[in-house]
Amino acid sequence: MNDESPLLGRCPSSNSLPSRSEELTTKESQVDHTQRRRLSPTHVSDAHALLSNTSNSENLTHVRPLLIRFGSSFFEPFRDESGSSQSVRGGLSSIAIAGTILGVFMPKNATLPTPWYRVVSSMLGYTYFLAWSVSFYPQIVANYQRGSTVGLSSDFSTINHVGYICYSIYTTSFFWSQDVNALFKERYGQDAKITVQSNDVAFALHALVLSFVWVFQIFYFGGFKMQGLTLSIRFAIVGITLICSGVALSIKAGWTDLSWLDFLYLLSLVKVLITITKYVPQVLLNIRRKSTVGWSIWNVTLDVMGGSLSMMQLVLDSVDLEDWTGITGNLAKLGLSVVTIVFDVSFEYTGKMEFLAWL
Repeated sequence: MNDESPLLGRCPSSNSLPSRSEELTTKESQVDHTQRRRLSPTHVSDAHALLSNTSNSENLTHVRPLLIRFGSSFFEPFRDESGSSQSVRGGLSSIAIAGTILGVFMPKNATLPTPWYRVVSSMLGYTYFLAWSVSFYPQIVANYQRGSTVGLSSDFSTINHVGYICYSIYTTSFFWSQDVNALFKERYGQDAKITVQSNDVAFALHALVLSFVWVFQIFYFGGFKMQGLTLSIRFAIVGITLICSGVALSIKAGWTDLSWLDFLYLLSLVKVLITITKYVPQVLLNIRRKSTVGWSIWNVTLDVMGGSLSMMQLVLDSVDLEDWTGITGNLAKLGLSVVTIVFDVSFEYTGKMEFLAWL
């Protein structure tokens, strides 16, 4: 039979048409090839990466608000002047967390015999370091924002800077000087340990710089013109300079049996005496003005926190060392802690400072 039709032309042969089974086989092959391509190792790893990125993104979504809240609370002392219990708790908690983290990761005091306590001591040290260090900044920020240092005693700020000059020389010498270390062991025994740590040195140098910034701000904003140094503070500064210089010159020239260790103890005594007296001008100024405006409330709050933790670290270090010369040989740190706490609490009664009422 002829396959060609006059109307339709040549018709394809039935043999040339794909059968139904062949079509199904071809489609199944294509589907199987597509699935294999989709399930190839490259695509599987891409899928895992996509899921991992999605999981990380979800984790960051949950963590981000916590980090923002932590950062906001940490910088609360720089912004808040109300002294509300909520802001104080948030600020102190964030500083405590940050100090604890620093203490875990920063170098530890290898002279402490108990391994786990080295971490505890480091956490205490860096928390008090942060508290005392941060305490300087709110006053600096407040002075800058107000364009004035009215309410901040020039006597207090100036003698405070002199005290930190003495304390910086004391801590850096005990921490870095091998000669001082040898003199210490010669006096207290070869097993005696110096309890001055790296965080003590960091705080002293940091405080030295920022206390100078306070003095510079008073000068820049005309504070010395409105409230000059009293005669007693001037005599105190001149007397401290003459006595310390005279003792150092005598030791250097060999005119005395005193050693450089005694000179450092003299500087520590000066620092403690300054700490005892430096707050008096500020207290009197607050009482005279019947106001604490211009005096940052965070100075007191963070000072109390730093002083408490500093004293705690000093005592616990001595307990761990089973050597109380850690305290008797570091009277500057002990005196600084005790006096700071006593005088800072007294500020509660010099004006409307309800920010301590929540304690």
